Amino acid sequence: MRHSKVFGIRCKSWWFVIVPALVALLMGLSACGTNSTTTGAGGQPTSSPTKSVSTPTATTVKGYGTSHGCPSDVVVNAPLPAQAVIVKSAQNGQTITVRQGAVVVFELPFGQRWETPAGSQGVLELQQPAGYASQQTHACIWRYVAQGSGQSEVVFSARPLCQPHQLCPQYVLRLSFTIAVQ
Repeated sequence: MRHSKVFGIRCKSWWFVIVPALVALLMGLSACGTNSTTTGAGGQPTSSPTKSVSTPTATTVKGYGTSHGCPSDVVVNAPLPAQAVIVKSAQNGQTITVRQGAVVVFELPFGQRWETPAGSQGVLELQQPAGYASQQTHACIWRYVAQGSGQSEVVFSARPLCQPHQLCPQYVLRLSFTIAVQ
């Protein structure tokens, strides 16, 4: 009798392990096949037909963007639209005039730890991914679409990109751009 009680407890304990494992396995199998990314020639991901043409195809490379100072590890290698207005750090303090509907691209060079401005800025609507790394331009990229008309000031700040256990300068770089949308 005593032996059957022990066996009964062991049998019940076995169910507490096997049933959750089977449920987890079934949930994992039901998620199979839901990835809409396809692979093209050379193993490169291609965009899904449901994606918008204006949205860049992005991949995440752990540590790549952040090691170069971008706030995101997303890497986009798609070319920018031909009509995009590219704003570079040398234009700090200037007013850039664009037409309504234009894509305004802020291209800030690798080598600083850039901080992302907070979301959309007045007449400029922030596109995602924001602060991604571009291997082609060696820069961190923010894309905005000019909506409505008026002016918006977009302010970026950067700190030094320092290596662990190394001396590091202490400064904050502030870049301010005024975008006038007509």
